[in-house]
Amino acid sequence: MQWIFMLVGLVLGALLGATNGEVLAGAALGAVLGLAAGQALALQALKLQHEALRKSLAELIARFNHGTGDLHERLVRLEQGAVSPRNEVPPEEAEVPLVQVPAESAAAAPVEHEWALELVLPAVAPIAQPSPEPVMQQAAVAPQPAAVWGTEPPAPTLLERGITAARDWLLGGNTVLRVGLVLLFLGLAFLLRYASERVVVAIELRYAGVALAAITLLALGWWLRQRRPAYALLIQGGGIAVLYLTVFAAMRLHPLLSPQVAMLLLVVVTLCSAVLAILQDARGLAAAAALGGFAAPILASSGGGSHVALFSYFALLNAGIFAIAWFKAWRELNLIGFVGTFGIGLAWGLRSYTPELWLSTQAFLVLFFLMYVAIGLLFARRRLLEAPSEPENDSREALLKWSARQAGYVDGSVLFGTPLVGFGLQYAVVQHLPFGPAFSALAMGLLYMALARVLVARAPGRAVLLMETCLALGVIFASLAIPLGLDARWTSAAWAVEGAGLYWLALRQQRLFARLFALLLQAGAAAAYLWEVRLGYDTLLTGSALGALMLGVALLFSFLQLRGAGDGVAERERQLQPLLAHGGLAFLYLMAPLCFSPYGTAAAWALAGLATLLAGLHLGVRSVLISAFVVQALGGMIYLIFSDGLDQAVVAETLRPLAHLAFWAPVLLALAGLLCAWRLYLAGRGARPELLPLDMNELSHVALFWSAAWWLLAALGEISRFVPHERQGHVFLLVAVASLVVTALFALHQRWPALAVFSLALVPLGFAALLLTWHPAYHPLATLGWVAWPALFAAHFLMLRRVQGLAPEVLIRVSHVLGCWLLLGVLALELRFLFFALAEHYNAWRWLGWVLVPCAFLMLMGLRRPLPWPVVAYPQEYRSYAAIPVAVGLLGWFWLVNLLSDGSAEPLPYVPLINPLELGMLFVLFAVQRWAPDGLPALAIRPRQMQLAAQAVVGASLFALLTMMVCRTAFHWGQVPFQADALVGSQLVQAGLSIVWTLIALSLTITGHLRARRDLWMTGAALIGVVVVKLFFVDLGNSGSLERIISFIGVGVLLLVVGYFAPLPPRQGPDAQVSA
Repeated sequence: MQWIFMLVGLVLGALLGATNGEVLAGAALGAVLGLAAGQALALQALKLQHEALRKSLAELIARFNHGTGDLHERLVRLEQGAVSPRNEVPPEEAEVPLVQVPAESAAAAPVEHEWALELVLPAVAPIAQPSPEPVMQQAAVAPQPAAVWGTEPPAPTLLERGITAARDWLLGGNTVLRVGLVLLFLGLAFLLRYASERVVVAIELRYAGVALAAITLLALGWWLRQRRPAYALLIQGGGIAVLYLTVFAAMRLHPLLSPQVAMLLLVVVTLCSAVLAILQDARGLAAAAALGGFAAPILASSGGGSHVALFSYFALLNAGIFAIAWFKAWRELNLIGFVGTFGIGLAWGLRSYTPELWLSTQAFLVLFFLMYVAIGLLFARRRLLEAPSEPENDSREALLKWSARQAGYVDGSVLFGTPLVGFGLQYAVVQHLPFGPAFSALAMGLLYMALARVLVARAPGRAVLLMETCLALGVIFASLAIPLGLDARWTSAAWAVEGAGLYWLALRQQRLFARLFALLLQAGAAAAYLWEVRLGYDTLLTGSALGALMLGVALLFSFLQLRGAGDGVAERERQLQPLLAHGGLAFLYLMAPLCFSPYGTAAAWALAGLATLLAGLHLGVRSVLISAFVVQALGGMIYLIFSDGLDQAVVAETLRPLAHLAFWAPVLLALAGLLCAWRLYLAGRGARPELLPLDMNELSHVALFWSAAWWLLAALGEISRFVPHERQGHVFLLVAVASLVVTALFALHQRWPALAVFSLALVPLGFAALLLTWHPAYHPLATLGWVAWPALFAAHFLMLRRVQGLAPEVLIRVSHVLGCWLLLGVLALELRFLFFALAEHYNAWRWLGWVLVPCAFLMLMGLRRPLPWPVVAYPQEYRSYAAIPVAVGLLGWFWLVNLLSDGSAEPLPYVPLINPLELGMLFVLFAVQRWAPDGLPALAIRPRQMQLAAQAVVGASLFALLTMMVCRTAFHWGQVPFQADALVGSQLVQAGLSIVWTLIALSLTITGHLRARRDLWMTGAALIGVVVVKLFFVDLGNSGSLERIISFIGVGVLLLVVGYFAPLPPRQGPDAQVSA
């Protein structure tokens, strides 16, 4: 119905607005008024429907009780045997009407009672007989359908509810009346439009006709109020809406009425609506009248006028609402008055209030505030008087439970909205006065405390919830006076102490709301304190450390009190323990930035985190343990944010090594993390169910990582500040060796596996130092390297031997492999540096420095006799896992050098195959071939495939070596530039390649023939085919040259030799081939 009225108002407003050129404004205003009228009528219709249903249900219950009572009397008589046997009913037949009693009793004629005159029933004796048992069983069976009815269908969506409401409004009740009312409203609107355009009638007569029609609708609705109540309310609502629109249009669209007269007429319409609503007990009409009353000054406003007149009018309206609230508990009317009064007052204040209007505005604000406080109390009084039930007893718990069951007897919107909105407006009014807001809050608090005292004296039982609500509001506003009159330090201190004391007292009195208020008061103290905290200059923050201390102690006191209460508090309240613990510890932690610089704060928080963790383990509280980790993380963040990093240039000249907070802050973070990890490790040995689901061992590992990271940062920072650049890497290695040796000894003493794992980090640190300090001229044994690297390897292998059985075996094996690689890398770099002095630029000598040590390692791992520790203890790790990457790296070096190096090795001349570079390359291939049979089986490859793969790799590498040997020979002896284009275009190179490739093919075919290896022979034959193709497509282009002649003759002779000495060997079985 609301949307129909809104649509009608929209159309009518648009029609009226079209006459004045304000279509949009008229349509919007008409829609609002139509929606208001529809809402009022809908509320009244719902009320009438509710009353009808309630009466019908009461009648049904009475008839049902009457029928079941008669049936029970008959059953008692049958059980006593007072009726003759021929009139007795078998139990099987008697069961049927028992189940059908409600339906029969509701539809049957008057019950016969002639048998009641023939027998006087015994008083108590029949009750003791066991015969009523079947009746009880049947009575228990009867409510079974309720279980089916208890399954509620899914809630409809918003769209479905809207469609259902529209369908019920249109098709339910008097549909013809509703459709007729809509059509009548539209017809009147169209008549006004037609008359305004075509009928030459005076405008005054038009408005008078419309007003007369509206009054006629009101009279008709009043006449039908007894016969057709719903019909009458709809008619009256339409008449009131037309009157409002007529007065508004007569003032706005045409200057027929002055604003004063229009205001007076609107007030008269509002009063008539209110009288009609009260006389007919129509809540919807009352709401419509209130809406019209508050809309009247807005509709009739011309932008000027006196605020005293406006607020006086509102005072009269609110007096009417107050009078209605004395007799009726109409919540909608109270809300309309509350929103209209304070909403319009707020709008006026934002637009027109000045301090000069303080006195008159203050008087009306106090009046409205007191009126709506009283209206809220009257609403609660009326609802309590109408309550259908009584409390179980006079205890406070029973009274609170009974109050909670009385749905909505306290109007929270008015009861809480009035002080909140009222104090907000009061603050805006008196903020120019000294201590005005503080005294206002104090006065409001005293008022609510006085109301609570009156409620205790006048209504001590039923109004206990209302009394406690008023008491809570009084304490809140009294506490609010403190920050409004004093600064944040005193406020936070007073609130913290007050909240802690209130909580202690409320726990002993078992008062839930008092405890909640005490917690809210401490939260307010924390907020007030944090509001005044600012960034500092000498310290990280500026503020009162004493205030932070008091707040922290108060919150922790409340936490300990709540923790010790046990089952005396509810489960939801016990869930506040983590919040109290975190809050109290946070304010204790806040003392550090208030007293120290960023570095001092980080150091203090490191120690605070350690102390917190020890306290959490002692108390067995998870939240305290979490706070310990959080505060250390915050300390690390503060250090990183304000740190100068690892840049040596920003260090002040006055700093001395190891004597400044930039070093000790991360050191304390590291030591605190290590001690935390140790305590958590010890706690993880035993069962701590109160700390579940936290895993002590996992937390210990996290603390260990945290400690190692900060120790590393502290060492790197101090080294970068005070150690020369060329020595930083080796000094870092010495610090790492010393630190990890101490770590390993502590891990062995405590039998701590996780710390033993950290002691194996020496080799990764060595790799990191090597990568960070490496440069083309790096000398490992220079600048303390002769001490650092031997110390590192000695400590590494010593720790590997001592931590066996403590650290995981997998990590020990990985450390052996990594240590082997690091040792080979350092030795290779040292040998490379020694070869570096033999040449000014990169030549064969510098290339050789990389591979001699790895080749020696492969040769050593290829030996089949036992080697000393650690190879004898971990043969697979050294012979396979460590050697395979070395072999791959050597082959990569081989191919890289073979393609890029020209073989220069001054002062030695270049001789093919016996120069330093190619001898080194042959040494690489020999080492790989020597190691492969013993090192590759770890890859789980079949022996035949492994052998063929190794031979293929070595053979391809040797072929590439001989090929590039021809190019290097042409460069040194034939003065062919060592460039790809020049080498490809050289006839000398092409002839040499033909001869060399043919010789390689000759050796392959002869070897394959002698060893009966068809695969070798076929490889040689394929290479011969390549040579022949090359002769005809490449060498043949060099017609007339000596190189072409030599190529053809040499290849031809070699082919004849192949054909004579190495024919294709016969095919053999796979076993024979493998053995060959």
